[in-house]
Amino acid sequence: MVLVMLAASVLLVAAMAVAMRLSFQKGFDEYLSEVEMGRLDQTVEDLSNAYRREGSWNFIEGNHRLWMTFMPSSSDASVNDGDAVVAAPSSSRAPQPFTARSAPLAPADKTGISTRLRLLNADKQRLIGPPDTSGLAVNRPISLDGELIGWLSLTPQAVPSSRLDKAFRDEQLNAIYPIGLGALLLALLVGIPMGRYLLRPVKAVARGAHVLAKGEFDIRLDIHSRDELGQLAQDFNMLAGVLQRNELLRRRGMADISHELRTPLALLRGEIEAMQDGIRPVDQPQLGKLHDANMQLSHLVDDLYDLALTDAGALSYKKQLFNLVDTLEGAVAAAEHSFSQSQLSLTLTVPESLTVLGDPRRLRQVMDNLLKNSRRYTDAGGQTVVSASRLSGNAVIRVEDSAPTVDTQMLERLFDRFYRVDESRSRASGGAGLGLAICRNIVDAHQGEISAAVSELGGLAVEVVIPLADDN
Repeated sequence: MVLVMLAASVLLVAAMAVAMRLSFQKGFDEYLSEVEMGRLDQTVEDLSNAYRREGSWNFIEGNHRLWMTFMPSSSDASVNDGDAVVAAPSSSRAPQPFTARSAPLAPADKTGISTRLRLLNADKQRLIGPPDTSGLAVNRPISLDGELIGWLSLTPQAVPSSRLDKAFRDEQLNAIYPIGLGALLLALLVGIPMGRYLLRPVKAVARGAHVLAKGEFDIRLDIHSRDELGQLAQDFNMLAGVLQRNELLRRRGMADISHELRTPLALLRGEIEAMQDGIRPVDQPQLGKLHDANMQLSHLVDDLYDLALTDAGALSYKKQLFNLVDTLEGAVAAAEHSFSQSQLSLTLTVPESLTVLGDPRRLRQVMDNLLKNSRRYTDAGGQTVVSASRLSGNAVIRVEDSAPTVDTQMLERLFDRFYRVDESRSRASGGAGLGLAICRNIVDAHQGEISAAVSELGGLAVEVVIPLADDN
């Protein structure tokens, strides 16, 4: 990067030096031409008077001898004293009357201006004088009684005639390159340290990215500037934090999965070995225990599979317009028998219709999980109330139960995978702590929200919000 900045600085300074040299040379030549053109006042006046007498430019076309009589003399133009060009006093001269057939004797052109001066008509067509091959000619209008009658065109000198003018021009042109070199050195002296200073945060971000690539997610960048690099550092630290949390969740998830799988597998192994050793009889009660342990293991594997799919966004959703009330009624009807066996009452309060765009089977899975958790963790003799309503263009579903409740500090973690509340709401019959995590992922896939709060009935209240299709 420093080499790129160095090369860019060299090219920039070189381009500026060349541009300054060309600009100065062009401007100085134009200045000399304007000065020289300003000394042709008498020539312009003489040509205008001649046009008045003759009535046209026919008298001068092709008459080089006559044209030379209009050339400014050394006293009209300038006197070169060897060191400077000093304007001499202008002599008011008026050419004597002449005809196209005769003209006064042409004076010597001591200034050499005749090789660069030409007369043009009003349409800028050359009448006499050498053509302009440089394309840099300066034109001065010739007027008569306010009407444009022609142009006096002068080509700039290739080299200043004055020794002082030439010396001044050469001095300025030769000074441009040392000045450019000095500017380049100054730019390098300032630019290289500044470039290293500005690139320091970028290098820190690059080093941090390499550390993240190695799996070390505890790195943080100490950059607190208020510019784009500071914002980049904040985003980097945020990314590192998310990766670190995900890594912790992954490790904890692997440990939790191992623990959850170990329990039913250990039970199966112990029961089977006991049967093999003749300690336990091979009868229906023992086979029932093995079947229960196998079903527990199957449910756990199914939950892990569903969770993996919902986390990856790979769970298939067949969304359609349907009445959410039908799904709620079906879930409650299917759970009534199990609630009755657990000595719990289950009631449902819903409107006639709640039309949503979603997957009925997946939302039914959410309701089944919520009702299963409520039945599993509610004390016998308690109640569970399921309600649904419209609110601000959304369908709001609430599943509330009676005691026991959950500590408010633990509510936010209920939807974490493998998280189970200790004490009263954690039973031997409890699941692996995956149900609510799956519910959250399914609700998120429906652009909804799910949250938990303490219920007015004394237990837990879970609220699910799904956008209504007829309002959105």
